[in-house]
Amino acid sequence: MILLAAAGGVLYRLPISLQDISRILQLAAGKTFQAPANKIVAQKSLRGIIYDRNFNELAVSYPLFSLFVHPAKNSDHSQAARKLADIIQIPEDKLERRFKGTDRVVQLADDLDRNQVRAIERLHLDGIFCKRSEVRYYPENEAAATIIGYTGNGVGLSGVEKKYDLVLRPGGYRAADLPEVRIDDKGVLGRKGSDLILTLDLALQKRIDTRLQELLHEQDGARGMALLLEPSSGKVLASSSQPSFNPNYFWKTGAAGRHDRIFQPLFPIDCLRPLLTRVAAIIIQGEESVPLLPVTIAARDFGLDNAQYKEIEQALQISHPVADGLLMDTNSGRDDLEEGNKQYLSLMQVGVGLAELVNGGWRHRPVFLDSVYDVEKGHRFHLKKTTKNSIHVLSPTQGVRIRRDLATHFSSSKKKKSLIFTAKNSRIEPVGTFGHYVQQQIFVGMIPGKKPELLLVMAIERDQLAPRVKRKKPKTIAGLGNSLLMNLYTTAAREHIAEFPHEKNKKNFARFLISRRMEYSPLPMKKYTGAMEMPKLVGLSLRKGLQQLNGRKLHILIEGTGRIVSQSPAPGARLQGVKACRLRLDSRI
Repeated sequence: MILLAAAGGVLYRLPISLQDISRILQLAAGKTFQAPANKIVAQKSLRGIIYDRNFNELAVSYPLFSLFVHPAKNSDHSQAARKLADIIQIPEDKLERRFKGTDRVVQLADDLDRNQVRAIERLHLDGIFCKRSEVRYYPENEAAATIIGYTGNGVGLSGVEKKYDLVLRPGGYRAADLPEVRIDDKGVLGRKGSDLILTLDLALQKRIDTRLQELLHEQDGARGMALLLEPSSGKVLASSSQPSFNPNYFWKTGAAGRHDRIFQPLFPIDCLRPLLTRVAAIIIQGEESVPLLPVTIAARDFGLDNAQYKEIEQALQISHPVADGLLMDTNSGRDDLEEGNKQYLSLMQVGVGLAELVNGGWRHRPVFLDSVYDVEKGHRFHLKKTTKNSIHVLSPTQGVRIRRDLATHFSSSKKKKSLIFTAKNSRIEPVGTFGHYVQQQIFVGMIPGKKPELLLVMAIERDQLAPRVKRKKPKTIAGLGNSLLMNLYTTAAREHIAEFPHEKNKKNFARFLISRRMEYSPLPMKKYTGAMEMPKLVGLSLRKGLQQLNGRKLHILIEGTGRIVSQSPAPGARLQGVKACRLRLDSRI
């Protein structure tokens, strides 16, 4: 009774109408499920960043906000529209029309950043609230797109994004979920997010992409691939597949365009026979240090028969499947490594197989992940040093002899700065009742020649017999590949590898906002006052026609099938008092 009396006294003294009381109750109820604009949406953890080895951002997430209004909860639409117009860059008259919507909740704007939301906070407007969304952005566009992959609705769908989706997603994971990484902590990691540091080097990747595109133009090629490895560790420093795709718009590219050709068996193993024959001859020779005879006077294949050659080839495991480390432990794309009597290798198999010939005989599994950075702990967890991912296929003595022989025989110059090997292949592949013509060129380069630290494999393909365009100074795959190899080695030597990540790159965020503004399409405006007009429907499909009529409360009569060929009322007619609409459809053009 005392509380009721006190409440009655307050209501008697304050001139509050029943409408105001209703509005207060609605606001109180609304606050239980909406975030008001005078209290910014809580900063939740974003999906983890993917870095290259120098902490350049390859994939990063940004928060964006959408602005909504409860029209019934805001008593002064004109004033609210005037205050919001300058902040969200929408004319005041358009905003005011949106306030008059018949829906309970109306969207006023989207793609707002935190600064805009903070500015809206300070206005303390009733009925205004924001919703937060997360957008994944790939600042380097096509660079290493097949390795990095892409996401959809916050879920990794391919590449590193898919392989390590559990780690990149906020919420935490345990050491058992990432067995290849040395994690001593037994608790939950990544509560505030985890970032991935890859072995990729963005500077080297861009140089390879540019030169590969140049080579395709020079040779009139249809497709190109390139791979840069560290022979001593198996780390993949760059991987290029041209033409590439942009993961920011992955849906615009078909599945075939997004597939990584680096792991597809496309090249006959016989392309490597001139190089592997020398290796086989050295191994058959045993521990003797007698150098091989020059090719001009040596016996054919150095006296090896086919059975001996195949035996050594099998021992080197050149044609064994290479685990891509991203999707599955198999050669991606095809299981049939043999077609007839020919055996085919992927570019990754070529790179891994030749790396073992110059690194002392170790066959390393290709590595893409360098380490994981826990944001909350501020600690970087590196890969485990185990022998599971490496197999010794040559003795130390054989490894040294083979490396010295290859450096001498395949040297690019008298100074023996690099080791160069090239090969060509032409064939006709049956495709149904027709034949598909394929021309391939392969370049293999290692630097420095005495003890290679970088291994570059490049390949281009042509699908036609038509002669290439004549140029004054045509560039060959050997010339471009060798100059690129020298450039990569110089660039890598000058780099200073960072240990820990920095703050998010502000330039990338600015580029992201510009891209969002360029893609921006204004929210649809509805006419809420006065009589509506009949839209033009002729030429549209029935579905799109019905969308145009949505909200006009008409009884629609439909005749025929196909596209709309006539309508009644006519386009532009006033719909005041009109209750029915007739549409005639026809499938004939």
